[in-house]
Order: sequence, then structure tokens, then C-alpha cells
Amino acid sequence: MPSRYRWRQRLLGRLQGQLQLATYLVVFLGFTGASSVGLFIGQRNLLANDRQLVRQSIELCEDAITDLQSDPARLEQELLFHSNLNTNLWIEGNNGVLVRPRIHQSLSAATIQTAMATNPGREPGLQHTIDVDDQRLVTELIKQLPDGSRLWMAQRASSNLQALNNYLVLMIMVWGSCLAITLLSVSWVVRRVVQPLDQLNAATSQLTADTLANAKLQLGQGPDEVMQLSRTYNDLLERLAQSWSQQRQFVSAVSHELRTPLTIVQGYLHRTIKRGNNLSPDQVKGLETAEDESIRMRRLLDDLLDLSRSDSGKLAIANEPVRLTDQLEQVADLARNTLNRPLLLELPDDPRARDAMAHADPPRLRQVLLDLIENADKYSPENTPIRLVLRHSTDASLVDVIDQGIGIPEQELDQVFQRFQRASNAPAKTGSGLGLSVVKLLVEGMGGSIEVHSRLGEGSCFTVILPS
Repeated sequence: MPSRYRWRQRLLGRLQGQLQLATYLVVFLGFTGASSVGLFIGQRNLLANDRQLVRQSIELCEDAITDLQSDPARLEQELLFHSNLNTNLWIEGNNGVLVRPRIHQSLSAATIQTAMATNPGREPGLQHTIDVDDQRLVTELIKQLPDGSRLWMAQRASSNLQALNNYLVLMIMVWGSCLAITLLSVSWVVRRVVQPLDQLNAATSQLTADTLANAKLQLGQGPDEVMQLSRTYNDLLERLAQSWSQQRQFVSAVSHELRTPLTIVQGYLHRTIKRGNNLSPDQVKGLETAEDESIRMRRLLDDLLDLSRSDSGKLAIANEPVRLTDQLEQVADLARNTLNRPLLLELPDDPRARDAMAHADPPRLRQVLLDLIENADKYSPENTPIRLVLRHSTDASLVDVIDQGIGIPEQELDQVFQRFQRASNAPAKTGSGLGLSVVKLLVEGMGGSIEVHSRLGEGSCFTVILPS
């Protein structure tokens, strides 16, 4: 999946991402709006302050200049007195001649002409802002003097603009810092809110029948809704644990109670077949079918009983040193009596390897190997052999049960040892899905492990590994 889709799923597909994204947008829009309004108001205040300064200068100088109109020398001095590096005054004569102070006059003639061009109608009192030579000027025709000449003023706004720029930089720094702190705080708060839900999700994903009693969710604190959800979840676990315990007790009781009468029925069927000389072939065949089904039912009950005992911690396995060659020969003899296909027993050539010992429970080991052979027989074509191979490693003994059957899909290999799980390619009515789970249970109870390797259409190899 491309990274952009992963990020989209992370932001929009999870509750935490949605909360963070929504909060980020709200915070960003709020900060941006507040900063924009603040900057707009600050700019208006600075411009208003510029105009106020211009107006104050006008009020101070216009009366004095009017009185000195007939004295050019003193008029120039008066203009010089009211001019400085930021404020410039000049008079536009009727004939277009400009009267301006020669000292502290930083405006060029071209700049003055540009300033006067902003008021072509020569209307007193109008203020205009112009940008000339990388500086901003506020210009105004102050008044028209009695002789027809005009008093002009231009004031630099550069200092105020620098203050505005500094204010902008400061606002950006403050805005960015506050935004970063706010987003970090929001992320922390959202994670804190969502953390109980993540814990609930993790606890639920690891929940199994064996962990029902110990899988309660322990939350220190959180929102009321989440805490109520955790209490409901824990109550549900208690009810499930109680139901599972009752179910195991029921299965154990039923399996134990049915096992004895079924054994009796099987015995009577067997004796009837052996001693019934007056039975017809069809009757014998029917009794043999009933005997086979009773045997299959008894094995199913034995599997259920073993699983129930394991769940309750009462499965008894007595490990002892055993000579594996003897066990495999017994298993081969028992299996050949029921199989309609060849069973090949392959033992090591080295006599010392044949005499190697392993720790196991002999009856349980024979049960495991017979179940694996029966399983291989179910899923193999007729007349194909089943191989029973004994191998040894440095610290373990290995027994392989190899068939040439239909095989198991690779993606399902991890599931074949789970209860009531059967491969998707298994024929209908070939098993209950309990056999391999019981095999794994017994092998692990003997301190060993079991592995499976398989290829579709080529067969499977189940390997029982026992400690030496």
C-alpha cells in the first residue's frame, strides 16, 4: 500500500487520528484568525498614529507660516524649524516655484513633484500615502495661503513600518510557538483519551479461552464513558469465563459418562461378530460397521476428555525413558492391522541410534503416532505408502510421519493444530478437527514439540520432536 494511503488511513481511519486532525484544524484556524485580526488592527492603529502626528505638525506650523508669507527668509527658517528627518514642509508658489528649507531637506524635487501629483485638484486636507525610493510617505496639502501659494507636508512612515514589521515577526514567532505547544498538548490529551481504547483493543486481540479468567482490563483513570466500557468489558469476561468453565465441566462429565457404556457396546459387537456363526454376510458387515463407528466415537470421546482434562489442569502424563525403536515397531504392527495401504518403518542403520532413548509417556506416544498415521491415511490416495521415520539430532529424537496426500495450503499450516480447524481442501466428513489439537497437546505434555511441512498435491510431513 502506498505511503500516502497509509497516512490517510492513519489520520481518517482511526479515532485518534480523526480527533487530532479535527483539533489541529480548529486550533490552526483559531490562531490564524486571531493573529490576522490582531495584525489588521495593529496596522490600522499605526497608520492612524501616522496621520495623528501629521495633523499635530500641521496645527503647529500653519498659523506661523501664514504670518510670515511676506518675509521669504523668515518663512524658510520657519519651514526649517518645523522640518526634521522625518517631516518635510514646503510651499508651492503660484508660479510653481518651490520654497523649502535647504538644510535637513532629504526629499528630492522629483519626490516632491510625485507627492503633489497625488492631489491634482489641489484640495486642502487630503492625505495620501506614496512609496518612493523604498520608503513610505504620508503627504497632505495643508492649506492654501492668502496669496494663492500652497503649504505641503510629507512625513516618513518608515519608522512605523519597521515597528509594524517587527511586530509581524514577533507575532509569527509567538503564533508559531503557541501553535506548536498547543498541538503537542492536543496530541498528548488525545493519546491520553484514546489510550484506554487501545488497551481494550490489545486485551481483546489477545483474548483466548485459556486467558478469560486473567484478561481483565485494568485502567487507572480515563473518561467516564471509557471507564464504564472497561467495567462492562470485565463483567462480560466474567460471564464468559463462567460459561466456559461450565462448558468444560459438561464436556468432561459427558465424555466420561459415555465412555464406559460405549466400551461395553463395542465389546458386545466384537464378541457377536466373532461368535455369530449363524449370521449372514450382510449382518456381519452391518455389525462391523457399527463396531467401527463405536471405535470412532470412543476415540472422539477420548479426545474430548483429554482436552477437558488439559483445560482444567488434570491431564496426567507420566514421562519416562523409552526406547523409541520398540515404540515405533509396536505402532507399526498396530497400524498395519487396520490400514489398507503399505506402512514403511524406517529406522537408523546405526545400532546405537536404534537403541537411543527419549523421554515420553509410552501409551501417549503410541496414541500420538497412531493418530498421525490415521490422519495421513484419511487424506492420501489409495495404495500410496505412509512412511514412519526415526531420526536423531544432538539433543532430541525426531519421528516423521510422511504421506503422499493432498497436502495443506501454506497459509493454513499455523491453524491445523487448533481445535475444530480443518484445512480448506479437506474432503467432507473426514474428521472432527480435534485429532491434531490433541496430538499437539500430548506432545507438548511430554516436553516435546510438533512441526508440519506440506505442499499441495505432494503430501505432508508431521515431525514429533522429543527430548533425549
